[in-house]
Amino acid sequence: MKHQHPVPKAHLTQIGEITVSFAVLEMNIQSLIGSMIIEHQRIGQIITAELSFRNLRALLLSLYIERHGKDSDYEKLKKLMNESGELEATRNNIIHSVWAVGKTKEHITRIKTTAKEKKGLDFKFEDISVQDLIQLSDSIKTCAFNTQNLRIELIEASKAINNSLKKQWGTGI
Repeated sequence: MKHQHPVPKAHLTQIGEITVSFAVLEMNIQSLIGSMIIEHQRIGQIITAELSFRNLRALLLSLYIERHGKDSDYEKLKKLMNESGELEATRNNIIHSVWAVGKTKEHITRIKTTAKEKKGLDFKFEDISVQDLIQLSDSIKTCAFNTQNLRIELIEASKAINNSLKKQWGTGI
């Protein structure tokens, strides 16, 4: 017996695009952190591997301030990290929801169930189109691209390094 989703393939494809694009954004932030640590790239990977997305953003901004203060590049970085935080919230709404048939063929319904002290059990319903999902995916990709470009600009301005493949300390294992 073949099981069917209530969600059309076009919507499922875009939810996958969002997931993959967000992983690229997160990797670009981790790489930029590694560039700010100024150490073998594996050290940056070790430090960032288990951090939440929120903590990655905070670490990156703190490292930048420690190295360079709040200059014009910091303002660019802060704007990108604020944007990425907003994108994470929207992405989380998509990823952490249950999906049902929408009011039209072009829409699906996002169902979010919460149980908070103030409201008790609460259900939120939101119709989402394929175009809404494409727009989110494109925004995530743009933010990832801009983060990668800022890393390159910082390297060129000698404010970050192109992560060394040579270990800085000892021989390692």
